[in-house]
Amino acid sequence: MRRETTLKRKFEMVATRFNPAQLNILNLMAYIDTEQEQKELQEVLLQFYRKRTDSLLRQFQQENNITQQTLDEWSNLHERTPYNK
Repeated sequence: MRRETTLKRKFEMVATRFNPAQLNILNLMAYIDTEQEQKELQEVLLQFYRKRTDSLLRQFQQENNITQQTLDEWSNLHERTPYNK
């Protein structure tokens, strides 16, 4: 039941209070005057999340002993349900 509640909160639009990080970003947005500045800030945030995602992926690979060989094997894996004609 708890997992279902967590997933609901993650994927549903629910009115919540902003956390301190969100408030900080909103305060920074007050200084954005042009569309170009908005795009530059967006790019910085995207770079941050790309870096974070890459780090989490590497950590997952190390913890689960996933090598390039494993990834290559998975790329050739065919697990579709065979249908009889």
